[in-house]
Amino acid sequence: MIETPELTITNSRAWPAYLPCDLLPRPLQNSPFPHVVHNEFIDAPVYEQLRQTFPNCPPTTGPTGFSLYWGDKDYQRLLQTQPAWLALFNAFHSQRFIDWAREQFAEVWEREGCKIDLSRARYVPYREDRIDKERAKLRKVEHAPEELWVRMDIHQGRLGYDRPVHLDHARRLISMLIYMCDHTENEMRGGELSLHSDKQQNLQATPAALITPRHNLMVAFPCTAGSFHSVSPITEQRCARNYIQVHISSSVDVWPRPPVPLWRRTLSSLKLHLKSLTDQSVATANGKVSA
Repeated sequence: MIETPELTITNSRAWPAYLPCDLLPRPLQNSPFPHVVHNEFIDAPVYEQLRQTFPNCPPTTGPTGFSLYWGDKDYQRLLQTQPAWLALFNAFHSQRFIDWAREQFAEVWEREGCKIDLSRARYVPYREDRIDKERAKLRKVEHAPEELWVRMDIHQGRLGYDRPVHLDHARRLISMLIYMCDHTENEMRGGELSLHSDKQQNLQATPAALITPRHNLMVAFPCTAGSFHSVSPITEQRCARNYIQVHISSSVDVWPRPPVPLWRRTLSSLKLHLKSLTDQSVATANGKVSA
């Protein structure tokens, strides 16, 4: 059993006493856009506990249709009963994680026109709810641009899951993916993460970078205007594509993006609503499928 003291997340400068993952700088890979990869990101004993206790995510909103977010009852229960999950949560919800990202990606943030003053970046304990997660803008801004907060979301990708070529919200500074499954073990067809050189890249062609889910593999990248990525459709698998997604976020847009026309925002809202209804229908239909 892992012993780790509980971190009071209301302390915005707190550093976790126990660090279950490797937050040392990694070599930056620049093709097709800046990102880092770590093949054994979480300490092996901690990763094994996380893998063994990975929850069965219920049908709900989100990119996969099966997710647990901070604030959900089952998510809170996981933190209360599983020390490995609490240790990982505390590691991400900390100033230390903000400092790691700033050191790792400072040059990229500056080069790509990040709008915030990095010297003032500090962690604040803020929880973005499910409604705001899907929105391009928060309903209410409660923090200054340099007051950064973190999401650690738990996802399961099941049959039919995919993601078209897209960018994450402009308020996200970085996106991190940690896989808790193995493409080969799962006998998975599809489900690879593709990094694209631009939004129009031919999806039938080989992507600029292809990342196959493997145990304890971490991929992280700044959410710049060029960080286009996608997930190929899962057409076959023995068990779910388990992964964690972590974001460092501001409450306002931090990246320069072209203005979106009103008609496109309206269309996007309609598509989002229809996708939510479809995801819930598919999730309900697949709810009996073993994870």
